[in-house]
Amino acid sequence: MKLSEYSGLDATALADLIRRKQVSPEEVLETSLEALEKINGKLNAVVDYTYEYALRQIKGGIDLSSPFPGVPMVLKDCGGEAAGIRATMGTRLSGKGVYAKEDSNFFKRLKQSGIIVVATAATSEFCIDSSTETLRNGPTHNPWNLEYSPGGSSGGSAALVAAGGVPIAHGNDGGGSIRIPASMCGIVGFKPSRFRIPTGPYGWDPGGSVSFILSRSVRDSAAMLDAVEGPDCGYYGAAAPHGMPYAEAVRCEPRKVRIAYMLRTPYGKEFSDPECILAVKEAVEILRSLGHECIEAYPDIRESYHEARIACMCDEIAVSIEELAAGTGLTADESTLEPLVYKTYLESQKRMGMDVFRAKAELGTAARTMGRFFENYDIVLSPTVGKAGRRLGMLNGVVDSGIQASEWALRRREYACITPLANIAGLPSISLPLYITRDGMPLGIELDGAIDNDQLVLSLAAQLERARPWIKRRPAVYAE
Repeated sequence: MKLSEYSGLDATALADLIRRKQVSPEEVLETSLEALEKINGKLNAVVDYTYEYALRQIKGGIDLSSPFPGVPMVLKDCGGEAAGIRATMGTRLSGKGVYAKEDSNFFKRLKQSGIIVVATAATSEFCIDSSTETLRNGPTHNPWNLEYSPGGSSGGSAALVAAGGVPIAHGNDGGGSIRIPASMCGIVGFKPSRFRIPTGPYGWDPGGSVSFILSRSVRDSAAMLDAVEGPDCGYYGAAAPHGMPYAEAVRCEPRKVRIAYMLRTPYGKEFSDPECILAVKEAVEILRSLGHECIEAYPDIRESYHEARIACMCDEIAVSIEELAAGTGLTADESTLEPLVYKTYLESQKRMGMDVFRAKAELGTAARTMGRFFENYDIVLSPTVGKAGRRLGMLNGVVDSGIQASEWALRRREYACITPLANIAGLPSISLPLYITRDGMPLGIELDGAIDNDQLVLSLAAQLERARPWIKRRPAVYAE
């Protein structure tokens, strides 16, 4: 298989070639490794190659009736929980790396979809940062401009998909970690509704953070959601059932919808980048031309939800730090953690139980506000981020080591100002690569739907993709 043919296909098209036996899984595996090796020297996005693991998957038998038989993907170096594949979480605290005792239920379903894992992809330390540049692995570069960040925390996954290394990649999203790098790298990043994706047996809060994929096409995300959705044992909730398969829904035109679009943040702050406003206005024009009603409107969200979310997130990461330290026998200090991650850990230890309860109550208020807002609108439209491409170092917690962790985290509001609301409220949310800035960098448009309305979000996204196709765009670094 020619490299240029491989890198030009989305996962659905590649699966079709394999299913019709025009190419073999072994041939595709070899081509995927050729693609990754060609681009990774410039991107620094691969942590480990998992060639032997992929070979074992192929030798174990590829089910040609599965949605993605033999399609290569990369697994994010945090949150994948795959027995037999090393994970470092982007931190020196993991030592030589750790191995899950068993596959997570999400990863089991990924494998049942037919994919083969060819590598692991770089992440920020403990997925805490909106950029992917760590002391353990060094900076990961954006294939559109190597001086820029690919975003985070799923930055390695996004960079490899955007550069044609793999058609799909695993990511997880607790506050924008799928959608932000998708925006920065010019690909599709979808976060499904709360409880739609299984997390067991790992993790303690399956509601806020969601594992899924980054892709080049909406149809790939839809087909993968069909393959992996559904509750698992131990969940404290379940997503509502839906009608037709997502893969079928994205082939149909959506109903006419009422869209609230935002030209500033819900709490009244202006976006720091005027191109974010231009991107929204351009998307509104497209949607109106497709017959949808678009109204500028804002949910009444208090800016303090950022502080509450960051407090809860930092406490969760502190628990992860202690669990990893206990498992590796290493000490959590300045020698094993990045400066601001370590400060986050220390600040978390000072928080009282009542502080955490107040923070969760604040998040509950924001979630209910978003829920009520969707009584009047079907979709909320915004820029995925508050500022287009960021140069490496600007969002890096290692560089800004002179400030307090809470101040560093709140600085990121300028950037990740919208994405966390979908996590807090459990909404389906997608970033689409509709806009290119004057500097030639991608800038995503985010569509949020009411909880459990994943089908409408994906269907509308697919309609936009047909209206303004992006699949043939190529960044400066590309496997061809």
